[in-house]
Amino acid sequence: MTTKRTVKYHVPQQGLYVYARTEEGRTELIVLNSTDNEQTLSSNHFKSLVNESVEGKEIASGRKIDLRENIVVPARKSVIIEC
Repeated sequence: MTTKRTVKYHVPQQGLYVYARTEEGRTELIVLNSTDNEQTLSSNHFKSLVNESVEGKEIASGRKIDLRENIVVPARKSVIIEC
């Protein structure tokens, strides 16, 4: 059985690394903050990575994330969102 997997990256901006993994129609958005300060990621920056999704779930906490809003990423942390 063949599984189609894709990974799409965005150019890092202000210490934020953003990429998305897609497998069998499911997408995970991964945001890494490499700075010592809390950062806000504009929804316009990742909109193309999450396709038509408007809501996701943060893997670690289970809380719902509105993908039409900006995402706040704590200093030196990562956020993984299942779309």
